[in-house]
Amino acid sequence: MTNASLKSRKQQFVRDAIFDAAIETFAANGFDDTTVEDVARSAGVSRATFFRYFSSKDDLLAQNVMNYGTALTEAIKSCPPSFSPFQVMHETVLSIARQKVTHPRTLQVIDISLRSASALQAHGSRMIEVEERVAIAFAERIKGLSKDDLETRLLAAMTVSAMNVAIMSWYRGDYQDLSTAVEQVFSRFTQIVCDQTCSNAR
Repeated sequence: MTNASLKSRKQQFVRDAIFDAAIETFAANGFDDTTVEDVARSAGVSRATFFRYFSSKDDLLAQNVMNYGTALTEAIKSCPPSFSPFQVMHETVLSIARQKVTHPRTLQVIDISLRSASALQAHGSRMIEVEERVAIAFAERIKGLSKDDLETRLLAAMTVSAMNVAIMSWYRGDYQDLSTAVEQVFSRFTQIVCDQTCSNAR
């Protein structure tokens, strides 16, 4: 292992330790009542070390969204070339659902975001950037289209929306399994589109 890769792994270890400590502290004390000093103390690092990895506690919470964006784009890229855009969207959301349900922080982050308006804003502050990255990933799959074309923007928006709706349905207890929630979201979406198409054809 090179010195550069070892350094990168150590940095990721510290970043993850700070993030985990922050989520535990936010969950226990509330996002609004938790300071950077509280997080640093919980993580066993200095205030200066915290700021080497995150610019604020808002930035820390938003990092979860950026990781989500990375997972979405990787899932899109890993879909078979033969998949239609709709199949890619479906498989991507299902793939992320399987990852989310096993991640120990998923429910905690949702709880924290719903208990505080400022936490919700922090968590959603990078969602536009995530949608942009998803649009780029779709544009790379569809020849002749850019990230700003209508089709890629719609696919990106629908992918993110479908994921969010499925997660919240699962969180509320509408479905015991997140994958089932995803399948229901796509089933209802297809039904709505088909009903509208049939209505217009009459």
